[in-house]
Amino acid sequence: MTEKLGILAIGHGSKLPYNKEVVTQIADFIAQKHTDVVVMAGFMENSEPTLNEAIAGFSGTGVTKVAAVPVFLASGVHITKDIPRILNLDENGCGVLMVDGNEVPLCYAGPLGADKLIADLVYQRVEEAL
Repeated sequence: MTEKLGILAIGHGSKLPYNKEVVTQIADFIAQKHTDVVVMAGFMENSEPTLNEAIAGFSGTGVTKVAAVPVFLASGVHITKDIPRILNLDENGCGVLMVDGNEVPLCYAGPLGADKLIADLVYQRVEEAL
C-alpha cells in the first residue's frame, strides 16, 4: 500500500480575515509545492473551518497518515494543551484520526519556533519597510 500524507495546518484564527488568509495561503503554498500531499487548514478560534471541520476534509482523499502542524511562532496554551486535547494525542504527540472509517496515524509537529529562515524573513520585512 502506498502512503499518502495529509498535512493539517492549524492556525489561531481571528475576527479579522487576514489571519485566515495567511494560514490558508501557507497551506496552499505547501500543496502547490508538494502535489502528492493533501493539505487542510483549520482554526482554533473565530475562523472556519474549525479543526474538526478541517479533519473531516480528509474524507475521500485516501490519506494514510497525517501530520498536524501549528502555524504559530511559539508554544502557548493552544499548542501545549488545547490542540493535543482536541486531537486526542498521547504523551508522545501521536494519535489516530478516523478517516472514512479507517484509523489514520497522526503525528503532531512543533510550532515554527526560532529559525534562521524566519530571521531572514524578518530582515526582509525590515528592508521592505525602509
